[in-house]
Amino acid sequence: MSARPPVAQPPTEVVPGIYLVQIPIPIPLRFVNCYLLRGPSGWTLVDTGFHDDLAREAWPRALDYLGIRPQDIQQILLTHYHPDHMGAAGWLQELSGAPAYLPEPEMEQFERFWGEGAAEMGPRQIAFFTAQGMDPDLARALVALHDHTLAMVKPLPAVRPLPDGSRITLGGAKFEVIWTPGHSDGLAVFWDPARSLLLAGDMLLATITPNVSVWPGCRPNPLADYLASLERVSRLGARLALPGHRAVIHAVAERAAEIAAHHADRLNRVVAAAGPEGATAWEICRRIFPVEALTLHQVRFAVAETLAHLVYLCAEGRMRREGARYRQS
Repeated sequence: MSARPPVAQPPTEVVPGIYLVQIPIPIPLRFVNCYLLRGPSGWTLVDTGFHDDLAREAWPRALDYLGIRPQDIQQILLTHYHPDHMGAAGWLQELSGAPAYLPEPEMEQFERFWGEGAAEMGPRQIAFFTAQGMDPDLARALVALHDHTLAMVKPLPAVRPLPDGSRITLGGAKFEVIWTPGHSDGLAVFWDPARSLLLAGDMLLATITPNVSVWPGCRPNPLADYLASLERVSRLGARLALPGHRAVIHAVAERAAEIAAHHADRLNRVVAAAGPEGATAWEICRRIFPVEALTLHQVRFAVAETLAHLVYLCAEGRMRREGARYRQS
């Protein structure tokens, strides 16, 4: 968690009728980019932040700055199920009465992590991490962090599914819903071809790479999914992407190519880190990431992302798994 809470800034109009609202979050990223889109008869809200004191202070201030009453919010769109993007959705839904939408493939993960399956997720994750060679005490600490997060997604919103390829009105414009799995099983981006504008969520980030991880119950090869999604997004020809964190992206295809190159390099590093004798996913993670300098939140993502690369390499035939160890083929 961040030692000093970040301070929210007033919303900024990044595209005519679209306002960036940076909601502070209590993790090293510090802010999540949420968006308000002005329409002829109300507003669309995209993503929310956690449901915590930071969001409860930032959202009323942002709405007041723009002269928006909660009942002026017509719909809440959630790009994916991760808590920094949907945690405050239930609270905002209660305030506004607006329907909330989630990409259809995310509904299962939403229930698994935050809904009816949440009680089973703790033991599943402990078994998951220890099977990768992690010390059980550290695995329990990572799961305790997840359990703490449960309080920051309540109350859960009532969500409706967003089908792939559907067209929705956001603000005054028509957007296409495009599923782009990888960062999560069904993360959606929203594409406005008339303005060559992409609401990218965590699909593309300007100065960091989106986390791509294996979790219990997720799609089997998320890195393969993500690289295919990068190709799909590149082909759109977007001139501007509004991401879920950090700065807006003007060179969209170029940034997608940079991220693909990053993963190609990471794959080579993972193969090298396994060494001639092979290693567990946790050992390989420790050879790639400065684990001792990371927060528990970052450690959790580091080992899950290492595993995503190992799964991809095994599917490609460059590595093989023998018990808990991964060896070069």
